[in-house]
Amino acid sequence: MSTADITFARLLIALILFEFFADQSQWNYHQAKSSYQKTAKPTEGYTRAQLDRGFNTTGFFAYSRHPNFAAEQAVWLTVYIWGAISTGAWLNWTLAATVTYMSIFWGSTPLTEYISAGKYPVYKEYQRRVGMFLPSPFSKGWDEEEMAVKGQ
Repeated sequence: MSTADITFARLLIALILFEFFADQSQWNYHQAKSSYQKTAKPTEGYTRAQLDRGFNTTGFFAYSRHPNFAAEQAVWLTVYIWGAISTGAWLNWTLAATVTYMSIFWGSTPLTEYISAGKYPVYKEYQRRVGMFLPSPFSKGWDEEEMAVKGQ
């Protein structure tokens, strides 16, 4: 294996781990929310305000509205770049898969966001403060303490 192969393989492992933890964070939040809706008792690690809000704003989700989606797209982009560097051809079979897969995310995520904004009153503020896939360089993300003071 070349240095590039080792580097790309490690990057893919890191991205897959990031996606795993983002997915797990989302799963934990929704399990806690479901339990809270049945018992009216917040699960350890979450406040009533976080669970009442209805969508996850903790951990990675304080900086990206869809960190798991971002990681998945980064996996495919990495596969494409790795394939291009390995073959020396920027037009290669991995480009079609990468473009197709990323197009699905870029096409379906706005619909998901539209539904969430209609379902949760604070979601539009979340959209304003937090980047869709990548953290916004112009925002500090979702600050739970600041939002609590504002009553959100």
